[in-house]
Amino acid sequence: MENHHHIWLKWAKMLHLWGVDRLSYLILSELGSLNVFLAQALYLFQPLLAADQASENYHALCAMLEDDQSREAFLVLLNEQGRISG
Repeated sequence: MENHHHIWLKWAKMLHLWGVDRLSYLILSELGSLNVFLAQALYLFQPLLAADQASENYHALCAMLEDDQSREAFLVLLNEQGRISG
């Protein structure tokens, strides 16, 4: 499991700011094994990215989707961010 905590924190803040943190939490927690298929589909589009920052975020998203422990850690962070900010 790679450590993308710094990226996840930015995502959690952004999702909360946009007001979609609860929806994102629900979707990520309920997709189950479809997360892995979504990650694999996203990997197909990765070569189209040019910017390094976008590529790092994209890789972090794919890695989080395909790893249950990473996804659970992000969901905890997302939930905590909602409680801190809300």
